[in-house]
Amino acid sequence: MNDALTSVAVAAGQVDADLALGVREVIAKALGQSLDAVELRHNLVDELGAESLDFLDIVFALEDRFDVEITRGALEQAARGGMQDEEFAPDGVVSEAGLERLRSLLPEAAQRIEAGLRPREIPRLFSVLTFARVVAAQLESKPTSAEHAP
Repeated sequence: MNDALTSVAVAAGQVDADLALGVREVIAKALGQSLDAVELRHNLVDELGAESLDFLDIVFALEDRFDVEITRGALEQAARGGMQDEEFAPDGVVSEAGLERLRSLLPEAAQRIEAGLRPREIPRLFSVLTFARVVAAQLESKPTSAEHAP
C-alpha cells in the first residue's frame, strides 16, 4: 500500500486496509490499469480515465467481490442526504445546501465542488476512496448471520 491517502483513510477508520486493497484491485481490473497505478486518492474520470460504462462494470464487480448491493438510488440518496430534489438541485443545479452535503460526503473532492454543479456531473467527482466508503457503508449496514438466527 504505497498510497498515503490509504494510510490516512485506514488510520481514520474510514476504510479497512483489506477493503481498500480489494476496491483498488477491482477498479484496476475494470479500467485495465496496474494495481500500483490505482490509489485511493485518484479520481476515476480525470486521473484513471473511467467512462460512464466503466462505472457500471466497477459497481457490478464490487457487488460481486464484497457481496453487497450498490444501487444508483443508494448512491444518489447518499449524495442527497435527506434532501428532496427541489432542495438539493432546484432548476437542475445543485443548491448551496446540496454543495455543502457533497463536500462533507466527498472531502477529497471539496475543492472541485463549486456553484453551478449539475447532478449528472456528480460522478465526475468520485474517487477510488468514494467507492471504498460506499462498500464499507454497505458492509456495515448488511445484517450479520447472527441477526438472522432464530
